[in-house]
Amino acid sequence: MKILGIIFLALFVSTGCKSISKDVRLVTGTNKETASILVYREKAFQAGAVSLYVGKDDKYFMELGNDEYGQVEIDAGKHLIQAKASGSPSSALQIELAKNQTVCLFSKPNPEMLGAMLIPLVANMVPTFVLEQVDCPSAEKLKGFMRVGL
Repeated sequence: MKILGIIFLALFVSTGCKSISKDVRLVTGTNKETASILVYREKAFQAGAVSLYVGKDDKYFMELGNDEYGQVEIDAGKHLIQAKASGSPSSALQIELAKNQTVCLFSKPNPEMLGAMLIPLVANMVPTFVLEQVDCPSAEKLKGFMRVGL
């Protein structure tokens, strides 16, 4: 029983809690070409009570709830963008940004999480959220979302 407790504690500590990093540099100044990323999250029952954290290089710069979106300026080029909930592993999406381009990412609950919820230990190994590169939503559609400040 002690071993099980130690394993559980180690898993809990290793997954940890995520918060917004204060030292994320998305525009480095070394690259004169910038682009932007718009990430949005629609209301969903699955994972509806947890925040979505969006980041790069394990540093999270955006926190979204249901029906929220955020937009950030970032150096043009290739980036591995991550999405996660507090205490869950991250999922990642490789994107390539051209100068002055806006890339839109849609966040949704990971459908694999439904089955993993039946076995809590497995749930700690499955990302809660996944990102998908999509066509940017219209201004009309974005009116239904709250923009978060970064």
